[in-house]
Amino acid sequence: MNVFVLIPQHSSLSASRSEKGSGWSSRSLGARCRNSIASCSDEQPHIGNYRLLKTIGKGNFAKVKLARHILTGREVAIKIIDKTQLNPTSLQKVGT
Repeated sequence: MNVFVLIPQHSSLSASRSEKGSGWSSRSLGARCRNSIASCSDEQPHIGNYRLLKTIGKGNFAKVKLARHILTGREVAIKIIDKTQLNPTSLQKVGT
């Protein structure tokens, strides 16, 4: 299983159509996933070509989501970090 780390540019981690273009960045997925989390037609949130299925882990400043590639069906784990919960030293480690 691949693991991707996503770091939101904004404090909100909720997924909705209104956040389209809100500026999520990914250190592992590259430019194709710099789009916001958005809802598919069936209302399941997705990031780039990955549909978020369920939360499989949670910590003080991050969630790990099980996701499936929309075209290939390959399952991956995506770690979403809330930068607002990090101290300055940790924030420098993950970058901006």
